[in-house]
Amino acid sequence: MAGERTEAPTPHKRQEARRRGQVARSREVDSALVMVATFLVLKMGGGAIWGQMRSLLTDTYAHLNDPVNAELTAKLGYELMGRAVMILAPLMGTIVVIAVLGGMAQTGGPLFAMEAIKPQFSRMNPISGAKRLVASKQAYVSLAKTLLKFIVFGAIAALTLQSHWKELTSLGIGSDILTSFGTITAIAFDLTTKVMLALAAGAAADYIFQRYDIGSELRMTLQEVKDEQRQNEGDPMVKAQLARARRSLLARAMQAVPKADVVIVNPTHFAVALKYDPTSSKAPVVLAKGTQFMAQRIREIAAEHRIPVIENPPLCRAIYKAVRIGQEITPDLYEAVAQILAFVYRLRAGGLRRAAA
Repeated sequence: MAGERTEAPTPHKRQEARRRGQVARSREVDSALVMVATFLVLKMGGGAIWGQMRSLLTDTYAHLNDPVNAELTAKLGYELMGRAVMILAPLMGTIVVIAVLGGMAQTGGPLFAMEAIKPQFSRMNPISGAKRLVASKQAYVSLAKTLLKFIVFGAIAALTLQSHWKELTSLGIGSDILTSFGTITAIAFDLTTKVMLALAAGAAADYIFQRYDIGSELRMTLQEVKDEQRQNEGDPMVKAQLARARRSLLARAMQAVPKADVVIVNPTHFAVALKYDPTSSKAPVVLAKGTQFMAQRIREIAAEHRIPVIENPPLCRAIYKAVRIGQEITPDLYEAVAQILAFVYRLRAGGLRRAAA
């Protein structure tokens, strides 16, 4: 039916949407990347981080019996903050880098859309805002994703705890504290690994959905595609009329070449046909001109009608650039063209004398 959005968005439409910040980006992917990065850093470097934190706590306890004063408090505060920042810097740096790279990967590179951060007064309407929160498609999708997370994560937790149930029930019977702590840590990492895999799968599915949703929003009607093509490339009817006009002009120019007195060439790239009739014009007139194929065609017609062809590259280029077809040459070209016409007239006069003899 007319008006239905059945056409895929054009590159121009996608570019305009990107300029507005309307690109496929999943918040689930951002969250999953941050959590996975945190988990991997803690799993690979958790021992080192815990050792540094334990050393920090030990050094802190060593000062508990010291007399409390402002100087000691400030010194210990700065020292503890500095060491805490150094301990957590790898973790925080990894999270920031992963978050930035993940966002760039989704949007196809850096994206800074000014229109997306401009205040939109239409969104300040509380009634419209309530409708978006309650009755919009995004609200239903968010609710469905939240419920699905609870179900999936609950199932994963239940199945994981069930598979380790014997280990959990035997912790307080014959195990010491260190063994129990190791067992709980292993179960926690197992549970976290499964949750991370579920998060990654959910994030991938959500990103696919976001791409589909953006594609659906950007789809165009057939008329919109035609209007955009007309706007970017020009009206096809106008272009066809201009092409016909150019062909007609060139045809008339080719028909006028046999009337020329001389053809000036450069020697193959440019060609200009000139005619001088003192009774109808004050200066020589350009009957035809062209480049490449057209120049070759002008030379061929001149040869067929025995019209002199003179090679003068500077003069040919000057006439071609300065004078249109049907116009007289400019005054600065009079002298050079007059010399060529005089030469042509002498050749013509000599040929007539030889023919008479």
